[in-house]
Amino acid sequence: MAPTHDLKRWHGLDALRASMMLLGLVLHSAASYPRTPLGAAWPYQDAQSSALFDPVIFIIHLFRMPTFFVMAGFFAALLFYREGLIGFLVHRVRRVLLPFVVAWIVLFPMMVFGVTWALMGGGFGNVAGALQAAAAAPYGPASLAHLWFLYYLFMICVVAAAAVPLISYLPVATRARFMAIFGGLAPTAAGCVTLGLLSGLTMLPMSAPMLDTPAAFVPIARVLVAYALFFSFGWLLYVRRDLVPLFGRHPWRYLTAGLLMSAAYLASVLQSPFANPAVSHVASVMLGGVAMWLLVYGVTGIFVRYAGHPSPLQRYVADGSYWIYLVHLPVITWFIALLAPAPLSAVSKFAIVLTGTTIVTVATYHLFVRSTVIGAFLNGRRFERGLPRPEPAAAIVPSQVT
Repeated sequence: MAPTHDLKRWHGLDALRASMMLLGLVLHSAASYPRTPLGAAWPYQDAQSSALFDPVIFIIHLFRMPTFFVMAGFFAALLFYREGLIGFLVHRVRRVLLPFVVAWIVLFPMMVFGVTWALMGGGFGNVAGALQAAAAAPYGPASLAHLWFLYYLFMICVVAAAAVPLISYLPVATRARFMAIFGGLAPTAAGCVTLGLLSGLTMLPMSAPMLDTPAAFVPIARVLVAYALFFSFGWLLYVRRDLVPLFGRHPWRYLTAGLLMSAAYLASVLQSPFANPAVSHVASVMLGGVAMWLLVYGVTGIFVRYAGHPSPLQRYVADGSYWIYLVHLPVITWFIALLAPAPLSAVSKFAIVLTGTTIVTVATYHLFVRSTVIGAFLNGRRFERGLPRPEPAAAIVPSQVT
């Protein structure tokens, strides 16, 4: 199962990885404005709301992180087979663990201030009080916030680094048979549904009929197992990367089916036809598992089909996506707090929050990160300030967070 490393740049998948990072800006910009409050998952609910944001948040949450982990597994395998076991672990420490630690120490107090400011009423008049309150307990109550992805990704990478060498001791015939089955199923609708049912099984122990979002630093086994399935699929897809073009054959069919299945899943969660709660939970997680894999197949196929060619702008966005992912949440909380007392509609506030956060995060990346020591810390190298130069046909994929 140790493939020969090639020099092909996976433009479509790299763009997909970056897009899933950036989709977090949309998700978190909308989180304060749905009709149904998100509770502990998002502590501030604005006075203005719109039913438009409920399905937007639901759909994005359903497929974004699963797709993220599939891409994480794909590029982690690329790195493992290119750098070897020790090089892989060193890279994961430098590009995942250390950025997580530094980002949490620096950014968490900023998020505490933003949320405190919003809960105190926001606007310019409450800045001093929010600063004083946040300064009194800048790290409490502690939470992983949006950085949980890095925390769990690092743990899964460590498990993979231990598991892959052990798998090499299995008989060659056994490994070959497994990969043959994977190659026959993975790019098909039957494979998609099979993976969906497996994900449904991993969601059975969840607190609700959906993937839990961990907040505590104590690892949650059920979350690790659930996302390890997506990561493992991505890893195996790199081993059989000859299958990648096949995902671009019918992406719109998968996406359409995924949206229809998502509607059925949402209906089952809101109003199950089963009187028994246990039966309702099983039915909902199975529908949810299939829905999320249909969406994963759909969006993956779209990027494979339409974003597989080199683009300087696409490359620039991919280079900056790690920084934007790290810093976007505190910026969003500040904009939300600033707009809290404004007599604007929920849609207007969302548009301002999203636009403002995009401008701030992209500008800070361009001015203070891209060609500086911060960029080298995050991405392993400093890039030229402007758009990347056109790439040669064969180029090594630069590995960042994934």
